[in-house]
Amino acid sequence: MSSSRRPTGLTPAAERTVARCRKLAAASANQDSWVAFLLLTLVRDESLASACLTRLGITREWLMAGQLGAEVAHAAAIDEEPDLADYEGEGCQPSRRSVDSLNDPLEFSRVLDRANEIARRGMNDGGVSSANLLLAILETHVSIRESLAKAGATEERIRSELLPDRVESTVPLAVDDELALFMEETTIASEVPALNLSVSDPNDVAWRVIDANLNRAREGFRVLEDFSRFVLNSDSLSSHLKTLRHDLVYAERLLLQRSGTQQKSHDTLAHRDTVGDVGTELSTSNERTRSSIQDVVVANCRRVQESLRSLEEFGKLLSADFGVTIKQLRYQSYTLEKLLLEQFATFSAIGPESNEDVAVDQRRKARLQQATMYVLITESMCRLPWQTVVEQALEGGADVLQLREKSLNDRELVRRSVWMRAACRAAGALFVVNDRPDIATASMADGVHVGQEEFSVEDARRVLRAGQLVGVSTHSAKQAQQAVADGADYLGVGPMFPSQTKSFVTFPGLKFARAVAGTIQLPWFAIGGITPENLSQLQTVGVSRIAVTSAVSASPEPAVAVRELQRRLRMNVAGGDAFKPGEES
Repeated sequence: MSSSRRPTGLTPAAERTVARCRKLAAASANQDSWVAFLLLTLVRDESLASACLTRLGITREWLMAGQLGAEVAHAAAIDEEPDLADYEGEGCQPSRRSVDSLNDPLEFSRVLDRANEIARRGMNDGGVSSANLLLAILETHVSIRESLAKAGATEERIRSELLPDRVESTVPLAVDDELALFMEETTIASEVPALNLSVSDPNDVAWRVIDANLNRAREGFRVLEDFSRFVLNSDSLSSHLKTLRHDLVYAERLLLQRSGTQQKSHDTLAHRDTVGDVGTELSTSNERTRSSIQDVVVANCRRVQESLRSLEEFGKLLSADFGVTIKQLRYQSYTLEKLLLEQFATFSAIGPESNEDVAVDQRRKARLQQATMYVLITESMCRLPWQTVVEQALEGGADVLQLREKSLNDRELVRRSVWMRAACRAAGALFVVNDRPDIATASMADGVHVGQEEFSVEDARRVLRAGQLVGVSTHSAKQAQQAVADGADYLGVGPMFPSQTKSFVTFPGLKFARAVAGTIQLPWFAIGGITPENLSQLQTVGVSRIAVTSAVSASPEPAVAVRELQRRLRMNVAGGDAFKPGEES
């Protein structure tokens, strides 16, 4: 079986959605309503599909109005999730068991089959996602598609929301422009002699180049990793470089999958010809000597960057996805070079007896005091790939990033935490792990954030390293005061408004924010449903720091979203609208 037709399973998030749907629909006597129940569970889920539907006005309230029938309206009105105590998940791996079920009605099975086909077409290599399920409903169920369209959520709008990079806009060339372009191409073609490649398959050339540059890039990364490890004594930089090397291995595997290679060993070996490589005899005097350690760093940074560029260009001949993956690695390598040289300059100035742990507690707290923009990262809420959202949020100027994942296994949590910590450190931002002080410790994060039902501040500090921060979610003035007394470093205050990430019966909102602004001296971040449109309401009661999820993650341009929120924060403060303790709003 080729890679393009391999069986595709449900992602863990989609698996839970389908399981909830089956629990709800099983109680219905009408098997035709199963697909409508699936739409209900998508609306209630924390996913890209949920964020898309909410933006287009397809909400729980819309379903409660009976738009998809009385049974679904009744289920939507009940603010309880089905009990999944007997449900056994599949961890982080896509699940085949939940794709196929002998008890599913035919119409529901058609939706799952179509979602499977959509995933196979390349929309989601990790398995059938919530977005695949939503598109499958649109493609197979006419009445639901028409009901959504009447509410303004047409198939075209939903596709453009879910797949912004697939919507192409082109301006047709005028006739004169087409003629000029044809004449130019004809002239160029007549002046350049045709290449005569003496190979049976032109792709052999690409594979040869890729093999050579994979080796060069790995070698360069290893030299830089040894420099970080043995010269700088930097755990964070060493881990970051190790992650980059592993990402390069992942990209190579991705290329092999895309090209239909099923074998475990490296297919590039079949195209290696070291003896016949004319480049092995070429060298310059600069290559033979290094005058300083800094020269070693610069030379190997450039070695990595040049190799990645060649991999990107020749890789496009075999796989567009491989080219995109390598491009992101290349961008990271530019930031890495700057960071390595800056760290080396600091190291040279203060001497080997000092390292990055000097005054780390003071640095973290000072950075926290300056922070105004806190972004929570949950993959299911990200419109773009989660790594891209992280990079763009940092590019936009986010001060703190939190990894908030409830269903990943521990190894994957550590892997993502190490990657995010390195990215945040390179950007000068703080990195926090949600709920898990053990993961924060293992990944050397800047801190952990806990809720009212998770670790206490005291218990979290028993697990954390010295100097790591502890943040606490609070939902009342009493909880905020207790968190301060317990020794928290900062507070989350909310929810301010309804949001897609958590369900609350009541919303403490502006009154709670006003009370905290007048009594709490610790840094605190308002959280819950915050958008550019409602931000001014928060500032009138004293909010100067905010924490957001979907306002950034669900945006097609996360960097722009961060900048816009920060602009509005600064604008209102500069305009004198901000609340002062003792004032009434």
